Amino acid sequence: MIFSKKLLPFILLSFVHIIALTTGNSTMDMVTKPLLMPALIFYFVGTTSASPLNRYITIALFFSFMGDTLLMFQGENELFFLSGLVSFLIAHVVYIIINMSAKNVMEKGLKPQWQDIIFVIYGLAIFSVIKNGLGEMYIPALVYTVIICLMAITARKRWKKSDSESFWFVMLGACSFVASDSLLAVNKFVGEFQMNGPAIMITYLLGQYLMIEGYKRFVNKLVA
Repeated sequence: MIFSKKLLPFILLSFVHIIALTTGNSTMDMVTKPLLMPALIFYFVGTTSASPLNRYITIALFFSFMGDTLLMFQGENELFFLSGLVSFLIAHVVYIIINMSAKNVMEKGLKPQWQDIIFVIYGLAIFSVIKNGLGEMYIPALVYTVIICLMAITARKRWKKSDSESFWFVMLGACSFVASDSLLAVNKFVGEFQMNGPAIMITYLLGQYLMIEGYKRFVNKLVA
């Protein structure tokens, strides 16, 4: 695998951001967080061949950027958290569309398969953990839980419908993204845990990178 220098800004910003969270440097945290997804967009656009899917992937990253930025201010007003949740919800919906389109065959339906039960059970489990602390956020959190599970399910449905390399990057990225959202929900609605910031952001950044890397490899092989 050839390492692209265009990935360096994302790597460096991610490293500095995690250090800022670990050391409690709020200024560096606020400076680096809004730059993370633009850096990933820079990497994706600069290393991926032209494709109709590229626009959707960029849109998903843009709404992720919006979610990152809005959640920075959730302590000031609960509306910032809700707006951030909606932004990430849109990003996940776009990822679902991408997953159902990024295939080498014309099968694009959401036909239930027995393997889907893994993510259904996980979604029910994580929602049962957080539900007592949701209050007015019960319906938004329920909708969000359904969508992130659908995102993971559609990522799994790419099995044998895209090349193996792309599948595993996207699948592992989707699982990491779901783990990050789960940690965020537990921290928000159940109780804060030690090193919550670094844990949430490491799984989030890893998830986003792996998914984008998988899509990039799919597109580059498709148009080669």
